[in-house]
Amino acid sequence: MILAIDIGNSSINLGIFTSSALFVRKFDTFPLLPPAEYTALVNQFIAEKHVEKKAEGIIISSVVPGHTKVFMRVFAGISSRKPLTVSHALKTGLAFRIPNPGELGADRIANAAAAYEFSRDAVAVVDCGTATTISIVDRDGNYTGGAIMPGIRLMNESLARGASQLFEVPVRPPVSALGTSTAECIQAGLIFGTAGAVERILKETEKEAGCRLKTVVTGGYGEMMSGFLTRTHVLLPFLTLEGLHIIYRKNTDA
Repeated sequence: MILAIDIGNSSINLGIFTSSALFVRKFDTFPLLPPAEYTALVNQFIAEKHVEKKAEGIIISSVVPGHTKVFMRVFAGISSRKPLTVSHALKTGLAFRIPNPGELGADRIANAAAAYEFSRDAVAVVDCGTATTISIVDRDGNYTGGAIMPGIRLMNESLARGASQLFEVPVRPPVSALGTSTAECIQAGLIFGTAGAVERILKETEKEAGCRLKTVVTGGYGEMMSGFLTRTHVLLPFLTLEGLHIIYRKNTDA
């Protein structure tokens, strides 16, 4: 049994990998809980899934440094091995052809590693989370860059904060691109706007790269956005966790 944890700005995904299955539990990133509460949550999840074996290893992807320290303490008593923390310095199956790979988010590394492992071709990962990120890997396994834009929730909150007559709306698929109320107009802008931005970025990237990119969609809003993207793509909700599992295997004897 391997534990993989993806600590994002909005949510934490905990994955249990057994020889035959992946079990996932999601909880909010904030507020930060005491280590004892996280330990109880992890142990409860393991017990619910009737996983009998002790964790042979743990791997962490985190974009929230304060949480990383807490979970390192939590996992110290769960596995005899020190948890791996994802960075470009680990074996990922990728080469990083960017000037400063050290500043690349751990989640984007895991996403790219999984997408390339699955496709073995030039691939784009669209991660629709707190930020909407695009990560590009060429056909030879070189991570070549990408793009970052505000995610749907951030745009929603920003409109409410910055415009006196606007407000936050429920994030759900718009019925039409032509909104007939303020709420519908915001929903149309959030969803169709994000879809259009993603497709334009990918189109321009393909022009620069001179090749067609396979496309993988993931993230908390990935399922919703999948229905609004016109280009052919694959929806993989747990891509980051799959990437963590792949990276763990590449860096251990397991």
